[in-house]
Amino acid sequence: MNSKERVIRKLAHQIWEAEGRPDGQASKHWERANILASEANGSDGAHLKSSIDPSEASGTTEPVQPDQT
Repeated sequence: MNSKERVIRKLAHQIWEAEGRPDGQASKHWERANILASEANGSDGAHLKSSIDPSEASGTTEPVQPDQT
């Protein structure tokens, strides 16, 4: 396994954990991780954060929910 694959694997694992370890989402997590690694412009990924919020990984945010009180 080359260094880019290791970075993608680590990122995909972090995304999976951040989403609560759902089953059946491996390809979605791998694709997101691949995009993140590509955005790092071919670096070894050393500058990437050690944890990833799913909204940061996808580039989108959840809409703000109204106060339920």
